[in-house]
Amino acid sequence: MPFRLTAAALVAVIAILLFGCSSAQVVSSNGGPTIAAAQAEPAQGAKKRVAVKAFEYKAAKGGYGDVGHGLSQMLTDALFNSNAVIVLERERLEEVMQEQNLGDTGRFKRETVAPKGELEGAELLIYGAVTEFEPNCRGGSLLLIGAKQACVAINIRIVDAATGRVVNATTVEGTSGSAGVGLIFTTSPLPIGLGAWARSPMEKAMRQCIEAAVQHIVATKL
Repeated sequence: MPFRLTAAALVAVIAILLFGCSSAQVVSSNGGPTIAAAQAEPAQGAKKRVAVKAFEYKAAKGGYGDVGHGLSQMLTDALFNSNAVIVLERERLEEVMQEQNLGDTGRFKRETVAPKGELEGAELLIYGAVTEFEPNCRGGSLLLIGAKQACVAINIRIVDAATGRVVNATTVEGTSGSAGVGLIFTTSPLPIGLGAWARSPMEKAMRQCIEAAVQHIVATKL
């Protein structure tokens, strides 16, 4: 008797061929607080409230799009995942305020709208400027003399929001030849605008630079 596929079986076979090898996964950072823990953190507790501003791009080599914006996003995420400070949203704050204003329309259940007057002010503002973004620099390590690698440097200033005083300033650097990537974030995808550098020496240099920045900020015991 010849073998025949029913219509349902044929559809099942096609589905397996099309989707059987596909997969889905959560790609995220590690180490940050849970949602409940972040919400329960006291505003006047031991941890400082910080806000990261968009970085300026001042590197000599240009033409790389909004690198400063992408690196400031990376620093924001990495600081949150360090669980050492309270990180406040500033880039999309206008949208948060719009959500709160929906309660004024009278179209939403009062008990479900976000209350006003609960937004938190930052104690410290973190500013940054990208001073080096070089896909083909030369490393200073004895093992890498003459070898090309990627290099990133960021100048960071921490400002007291109450007084406007600069309370800390430093420059952090990262290269594709340095070790230690993954202490803060291991599988976090690069932000939009930096995706072209994924799985390249520049990605490692950027992650190294951000990791050094977080370690410095945490080490200052703000």
